[in-house]
Parts: sequence; structure tokens; C-alpha cells
Amino acid sequence: IRSFRGEARFSTWLYRIAYNCFREDARRRKELVGVDEKQLQAEHDPRTVDPGLVHDLMHALSLLPLHERTAVVLCCQNGLSHDEAARVLDIPLGTVKTNVLRGREKLKRTLAAWGPN
Repeated sequence: IRSFRGEARFSTWLYRIAYNCFREDARRRKELVGVDEKQLQAEHDPRTVDPGLVHDLMHALSLLPLHERTAVVLCCQNGLSHDEAARVLDIPLGTVKTNVLRGREKLKRTLAAWGPN
């Protein structure tokens, strides 16, 4: 907490710390981790979310390149703005926007190709 300088929102600063920890852990294990399916299911009412769709979405997310998957998860699942995600990831705003757009387009194409459950 002492290192928080107030240059960004506290939540953005905290996400950056979490992201750095994730990257360090992934580097050590030399594997890339996707989104936790149970976390996604817990955030939605199970009566309104088709478990098959959640599974398909998680699988489709795992197929995205890490930079696109990370941007999509931060912005679309975790609700960060593009600007906040850019600060968390320490990349240009335009890169975040591009990664989210491309990631979402790939998800749509993948899910459409798989058809209905």
C-alpha cells in the first residue's frame, strides 16, 4: 500500500499488482493459464446461464492468444475500461482496443462454427 502514489485508481493499481504476480507465476511454470470456469459461473445466476455455453466459451477463450484473452477477460468479464486495462497491462490504449476487438471477433466466429449446444 505504501507504493500507491494515487496516479491511477486504486483498483487499477491493484489489478496491475495481480497481473504482475500472474505473469511471474506463468513464467516460472512456463505455462499459460486461462480464465477459471468456476469463477465465471459464480458471477452469473446458474438458472440463466447454460452450462454447455459456459464450457464452450471457456474453451473458445483458451484458444485465443494470451494478449487477446487477457484483454477480453479484463474488459469484458472484469469490467475494466480500455484505459484501465492499458494501465494494468502497461500497453498502449489502442493495443488494448485492438486486442479486445480481435478477441471478441474470434470468439464469435469460433462459437458460431461450433453451432448450438
